[in-house]
Amino acid sequence: MGKLTNPSQLIKGIFLFLILASITVFLAKSDLNALKKELSSVGYRFIVILFTTCAAYFVGTLAWWICLGSAKKKVNLIELFAIRQIGETVGLFNPTSIIGGDLLKVQLITRYDIPLKEGLNSVAISRITAVLSQLTLFLIAMLWLIFSPLKNEIIRYAGPVIYIICLFLFLLMILILYWLIAAKSPSQTKASTATFFGKAKAHSQSLLWSVKDFYRHQNKVFWYSYLLFALHWIIGSLEFYYILKFLGVAVQPIHGLIVDMSVIVLKSIGAFIPGQLGIEEIANKLLLHMIGITGGSIWLSASLLRRGRQLTWVALGFIFYLCIKKKPVHVPI
Repeated sequence: MGKLTNPSQLIKGIFLFLILASITVFLAKSDLNALKKELSSVGYRFIVILFTTCAAYFVGTLAWWICLGSAKKKVNLIELFAIRQIGETVGLFNPTSIIGGDLLKVQLITRYDIPLKEGLNSVAISRITAVLSQLTLFLIAMLWLIFSPLKNEIIRYAGPVIYIICLFLFLLMILILYWLIAAKSPSQTKASTATFFGKAKAHSQSLLWSVKDFYRHQNKVFWYSYLLFALHWIIGSLEFYYILKFLGVAVQPIHGLIVDMSVIVLKSIGAFIPGQLGIEEIANKLLLHMIGITGGSIWLSASLLRRGRQLTWVALGFIFYLCIKKKPVHVPI
């Protein structure tokens, strides 16, 4: 009899199948003819949208790169940019969302002779700084919106829900900060590693304490990453601003930030759906109406152009993966 399939290979095969199936569903459900029409109406200005997202992704890569510590010398920013884009693409098209994408980033970065533990720590730390900066910007955007002339429009569409969401996210941000600052010593009770769940618990505890240790000993680097991710989100929100400008809507950059941050929060609800199909479109429509942009097909045109940008980066993610796949695998220590 032949050898049984290696469990890790089987898991990878299932994971790859789910990603490819999700992308197939995404493409099948995308109206490519409508997208082509919108791209024709925007013309060469679509390059501005791609350049904006590229700049945002590069700043996000820099925010992760500095979290690598001394290991950052082993991988340059261009290579890390490619790894990050691959991970973000996978995170968009698999049921585990960012978890699967981040784990792939860790796996790929070991090809640059970076130990698995250091790669895992850097991804976890950068994810925390990204979330914290995103929550901060979302709350700032909501405060501006609540005290703006659009307040009545917000109440009409969202009612008290907007205040509940803001309070919940504010408390979540405070809880994360408290957890980081709290100077407790690691528990001496070791989790059982005899079972799969025991091993998972032990690895999770080790990772969490590594993050706390990084925060205590490299506090400046942590907050530099936080600021870089804040800049990443701000630049990324300009995508919405430019799309609306190109569609002939009179908007300000703050409107792009409000819509982008809010859409990201709403999309997290349907993170398990391939490409958040339908969720993103509904979020776009709701948020644009909230800030007073109620033109018949504006939300649809904006959604199609954002899908166009998304498809472009998905294609580039595949190209990046094929290039990195050629690199030899280093066994982490």
